[in-house]
Amino acid sequence: MFDVAGHDYVVDFYWRKSNLVGEFDGRVKYTRDEYTGGAPAGDVVWREKKREDALRAATRARVIRWTWADAMDPLAMRQLLTAAGVPRRA
Repeated sequence: MFDVAGHDYVVDFYWRKSNLVGEFDGRVKYTRDEYTGGAPAGDVVWREKKREDALRAATRARVIRWTWADAMDPLAMRQLLTAAGVPRRA
């Protein structure tokens, strides 16, 4: 969790040594009322963009994103994480 200008932002993954945030983008957080508060999808996406901008500005962290399709393809997921600089365990 990051405290940015009085807002608590919870991220899905954070690799401290790489100062890298990883966010899983599932469709439901943009479409279901329990996640959107009933806001239109465009507003939800805009809030998410502003949240990411605030996180990057406050922490200088890079942010990578992936979807279910990425997560279900081990090779694609490994390539995405490796290209972003996520450290591998020995």
